Amino acid sequence: MSTSPEDREPNDRAWDADHARAADDAPTTGAEPSFAPQEGAGAEAAAPREEGESPAEPGPGGILSAETFALTSLVLLAVTVLSGQLFQLFTTMLLIGDQPVPSNQVAQFSTQVVISGVAAAVAALAAGISLLMAGAGTRPWARWVATTALIVSLLLVLLAVVTYILMPAGAEMQQPTF
Repeated sequence: MSTSPEDREPNDRAWDADHARAADDAPTTGAEPSFAPQEGAGAEAAAPREEGESPAEPGPGGILSAETFALTSLVLLAVTVLSGQLFQLFTTMLLIGDQPVPSNQVAQFSTQVVISGVAAAVAALAAGISLLMAGAGTRPWARWVATTALIVSLLLVLLAVVTYILMPAGAEMQQPTF
């Protein structure tokens, strides 16, 4: 039986454990292992650790944690996107162009745009708070969710502003003559 890596099973844990013990029993050469972060290592490896200190574990979470704000921003973003009002209003404003629109309809459009824009802005605010609260113990998925929600919600706020700018001025509609 050979102990070369090619001849052994990839899931042979007993072989790994035996060789780990043999490595612990081997005499040291006087050179201490280096725990300095390697180039290209992630942000987690860049933080120096004290001897005996374990890597940062996820925080306990809770009501006012970064994870909570990330999920809140995701829910607010889902409400804004799934309602579809903002996309529909933007398309309507592009199609209307310079055509006269009744004043009461313009007021209704502007109210819908403002409400959708505010919902997107609140989602961006919640995502920003989540990213500001994120620390070494924050779960990685919370950072990804918050970053994604921040980017998409800021794009939706921009879409709301452009839609509001494209909105035509209200015109009093004349009664048709018979």
